[in-house]
Amino acid sequence: MFKKDQLNQLALPLILSNVVSLVISLCDQAVMGHLSITSFAAVGIVAGFINSVTGVLGATSISFNILGARVYQNQSLFRKYLETQVILSLLIGLLGFGFITFGGKFIFQQIYQLNAQVLEESLNYAYIFSSAIGLNLLLFTCSSYLKIINRTKYILIGNTVATISNVILDLLFVYGLGLGMIGNAVGSVLALILNLIIYLVLLKCEIRWEVPLFRFSLIKENLQYAFPMMVQEFLENTILIVVLGALISRIGLLEVSVYQLINNLLQISWMPMYAYAQATLTIVSENPKCIVPIHQQAITRSIRLYALISVFLVLNQNFIINLITNQKLLLEYFCKYFPMVIILFIFNNMLTIYQYTLQTLGEQKWILKTTLLIYSIGYLLIYLFAQLYKSLWIVYVILAMIYFILSRIMKLKLKINLDKYLQIPPCL
Repeated sequence: MFKKDQLNQLALPLILSNVVSLVISLCDQAVMGHLSITSFAAVGIVAGFINSVTGVLGATSISFNILGARVYQNQSLFRKYLETQVILSLLIGLLGFGFITFGGKFIFQQIYQLNAQVLEESLNYAYIFSSAIGLNLLLFTCSSYLKIINRTKYILIGNTVATISNVILDLLFVYGLGLGMIGNAVGSVLALILNLIIYLVLLKCEIRWEVPLFRFSLIKENLQYAFPMMVQEFLENTILIVVLGALISRIGLLEVSVYQLINNLLQISWMPMYAYAQATLTIVSENPKCIVPIHQQAITRSIRLYALISVFLVLNQNFIINLITNQKLLLEYFCKYFPMVIILFIFNNMLTIYQYTLQTLGEQKWILKTTLLIYSIGYLLIYLFAQLYKSLWIVYVILAMIYFILSRIMKLKLKINLDKYLQIPPCL
């Protein structure tokens, strides 16, 4: 499982980095979980929305990872792609900040049905945390660069230091200074800034820093390649988070909290999946001829680690949740759902790696059309049955069906067009 090869050299530091980040983020959420269910749910709603928007816009960094890896041997051209991505991240970050500042009240009042004191506190949190959009895009750009040059250990260092600092800052601002939700937002933003500073310090010997130049043609190329992935990210994550989050919030804050807790622990189980998918994306971008062994190894290794982590989480679910919150009713509902959800979602491992592989090979538009069809049908079923039965089981069972169907379709697509993909030339 831990064979020393290029796939593991890229993936294992990413796994460790992401697991550390998520485990510590659970401690971060425990800071709010021990205040009240209302604070925990409100922070989850706002942070979930902003993070989902960031995920959509972060497709530009995936595009840079693919396009940059293809031209990496041409250092002059690669530098132009890197500079363009930095400028694009800054511009998108400013637009995102303005969007939340001027449109946040409508979003959280009308869509999420927040009101009174909860709405006011949520907006104050959102106004501060919206700066995380631009900061995260710059961090995504740095991490994409580090993957291309095979320095993923720097990602582990930066994320570990920053996430530990995040917990310390949250404890200081939330409890020490009594700032509540506002303190949580300030601590999170300061931790992102620290992470960015760490990356810049570690990369000072790798990059000759200059004022980046604006190149419209490269921005256009990046956005054209990224746009289908943005829409797909919106379908898979933003719609899921916003629409289902809004639906569950209408049922009650308890259901929102249960949904958030399950997703948080699922993200820990999925860390190997994301790491191996990202490693596959980088390796196949550089040399498409290695597509068959790389994606097969990535699937096998990610599923093994998913099973290992999932077993640990299920066996220790009571202990883990008690660290996050002392709300007994929340713990009871969580334990009711979590073990079966882990089993239902195993096909997401295969789907994600197939998806990243096909995106690397230029099939992002086909992926968009396919996922649009399957997810539209699935979300419609979720909406209808969840309204009828008002149960989270409906959500998880239908999502598992979506993952299974899409993974089979993408596997078939890869098999049918394999000869064409093998003809794609390696990086310049």
